[in-house]
Order: sequence, then structure tokens, then C-alpha cells
Amino acid sequence: MTEQHVVGAILPEAKFARPKDVLNSTDEATTLENHAVLKPNFTGTWNFNHERSTLQIPAPEATIFVIDHREPTFRITRTHIVGERRDTFSLDLTTDGQLTSTLHEGLRLRSRAYWDDNTLVFDTGFVRAGIAATNIVRYTLSDGGNTLVAEECFRSVPVNYDNVWLLERVDPDQANY
Repeated sequence: MTEQHVVGAILPEAKFARPKDVLNSTDEATTLENHAVLKPNFTGTWNFNHERSTLQIPAPEATIFVIDHREPTFRITRTHIVGERRDTFSLDLTTDGQLTSTLHEGLRLRSRAYWDDNTLVFDTGFVRAGIAATNIVRYTLSDGGNTLVAEECFRSVPVNYDNVWLLERVDPDQANY
């Protein structure tokens, strides 16, 4: 399998279960002239809400996303906290589907971001020990732009899971680091 076939190759069909208290975003706005959907801006600091999320993997004690979104550039820094361990990862992408290559903890990630209407889709693929894996995350805003919804679908031969992460917008000084 070549690297260009890894991204999105394993994912047969993503099926996401939305938590019942999250409604579809009403944050979309349309222009009167051409009725084109304006893209949401995800810039902000976001804290993981364990109670509202639906995870098929063990939940971290805390997760913080810091996003700087200046269309078409998108920088996300994610920190998971489990006990004394902090795992921070940053990724710079453009939202035009351009493939990027990033090294994270010795693993080569091939990632791209693109729009599907008002949903920003991250498509990441990698090969570990000869086994290909794909992680698709669909980002939307809800609750008037105050909740970041990340619908994650991870697929590989030994491991498959679907998660719905809900993160609430916070003042950067109030993030749970």
C-alpha cells in the first residue's frame, strides 16, 4: 500500500452517534446574494466535557484544544491529561484538502483537512508496524458556537472505535491545564 492510499483507505463508512443533547448547528449563515454557506470559525480554547461526550475509548482526565483558524489555515494544539502525563500535539493544515506529512512520536502521519458543507473534516492515515490506520474527525460547532463537536472514527485491523467529543469554549485563562 502506498502512502497516498493510506489516507481514507480503511474507512468503509463512518457512522456517528450524536449525543441527544447536541443539536445540529444553527450557526450557519447564508449570504443573500448567492446562498452560499459561510464556513464556521473554530478559533478558541476548548475544554473537554466528559459528561456530554460519548467515547468508546478510556476518557482522559482532561483535554484542551487550542485552535487558531484563519481560513484557509488551521492550527490545532491538543493536550490530553492522564494522571501526571501530558500529551500535547500540534498540527498545521490548510482546509483545501492539501496533504501534509507530520512526524509525531516516531510515527509519520499523512493528514488533510477539507470542508464538507459547514463541517471541517480531518482525514489522517498512518502505518504502524506494517498495519495501516485511518482516523477521520468531523468538526462542527453547536450551542451558538460555544460547543465544539468532534465526531471521530478510527479504523485499523486490530482497533476500531467511534467517539463524539464535546468541548466547551472557555476563556484561555480558565482552561483546565
